[in-house]
Amino acid sequence: MIKSIAHDTVDAVQKSKLKFVDTFVKHEELADAMEKFVVAQSQYTKQALDTGIDCFLTFTALFSKKEFAKEVASAYGLDKFPPAATAKSKKTK
Repeated sequence: MIKSIAHDTVDAVQKSKLKFVDTFVKHEELADAMEKFVVAQSQYTKQALDTGIDCFLTFTALFSKKEFAKEVASAYGLDKFPPAATAKSKKTK
């Protein structure tokens, strides 16, 4: 779902660039070169978005696991420390 929204947004921006080139660039060779650049830019942007979204979803799934925190703590030796003491006020007599 999110990828289709991102791709639609990229397509909308790139179509407006192509329309600009078609409208205002009158030199045919220059217009062809600019259109090729816009198409290549569109493909690159979509691939970069897909990779970013995939990484975000993978990280989110990984970080939401309880086991992940334990694995990180043991990997860095943090599980050897005693748990943090909670601050409770003691009543004085």
